[in-house]
Amino acid sequence: MSYVNLRKQIIALANLPSCDQPVISAYFDLSQPIELIVEEFSNWVKAAHRSYDGQNQAHFIKAAERIQSWLLNHTEDARSAAVFSRAGHPDYFLPLTFQAPLENFFKADIQPAIFPLVELRDRFSRFVVVMTNRNSARIIEMNLGETSLELLAERPEAKERHGREWTREHYNSNTRERNKRFVREKVEIIERLMGKRGHNALIMIGEPQYVNRLKSALPKHLAEKVVDQIRTGFSDSRVQSVLEDAVQSYLQVEHDESETAVKRLFRAHRVNRLGIFGIAATAAALQIGQVEELIISSTLGHADREVLVRLASQHNVPIETVRNSESLDEQGGVGAILRYSTPPYRNEDAA
Repeated sequence: MSYVNLRKQIIALANLPSCDQPVISAYFDLSQPIELIVEEFSNWVKAAHRSYDGQNQAHFIKAAERIQSWLLNHTEDARSAAVFSRAGHPDYFLPLTFQAPLENFFKADIQPAIFPLVELRDRFSRFVVVMTNRNSARIIEMNLGETSLELLAERPEAKERHGREWTREHYNSNTRERNKRFVREKVEIIERLMGKRGHNALIMIGEPQYVNRLKSALPKHLAEKVVDQIRTGFSDSRVQSVLEDAVQSYLQVEHDESETAVKRLFRAHRVNRLGIFGIAATAAALQIGQVEELIISSTLGHADREVLVRLASQHNVPIETVRNSESLDEQGGVGAILRYSTPPYRNEDAA
């Protein structure tokens, strides 16, 4: 699953027409033994089906059976999954798998639960990793926690002989030129990849001398996108573990960006009244297309989270999910930066 495809799926789920039949949203941590996952889901189904009667109960059980069948028969190697199932008219079934983590979570309602997908997309966004050493550079696009594209830049081999016929000065001059060409090639590949696919973050990995050499060769607009430098050597056997370190590094960067977004929201509210807080005020602004960016806490109640991220997704509004923000939670757990100002909203949801 790519970042772009996940965005499309979230929009489709946000716009899924509701009907009388319930849709089950089931999120699974597939790193657990499948027997335990099935048992936990089955226990939830046994308890939840009592909320329905008659035909809707039959539809609920049928939708749950399709999810359980998928769990027992799926063959894709994945770390987590989100499965949406509805029986009846119209029938609906959508399984999504990821290499990023999700926690077990089950919900049945007239509309799918999409906040966990929104948070996954926000936290595990796309970024580029460059693993560089003396002879090569692996330039890797990380997409929702997994490698989606890998490009290789290799040190150019000397086309001339460098035996006793060369003077030391000639040999050193040739080596310097080859080094420069090699660095230029790496920069060109990075620039093409990040420019074409719209990446805003770059993590560099390698021994200090090679990282420093490449970093100093980056043009200003690329150097500004370097969010971390992991200064360590690596081998083929360590590539996966080093990439996992890069993912953890990016998660910290994303957390810092979330804190910055909250500060930006408070500043917009304080300086020019373009920041609002609270569930009711934010929902009203989303409904009329006034919101520039939605900033929402993961601690907000499930029902309110779902309403707000569904509205934002329907209006193609960027969403920043925030964890552990005491200042945002004190203001009702959600806010929005507005495109234009209106007479002040009452932040009635704030304490």
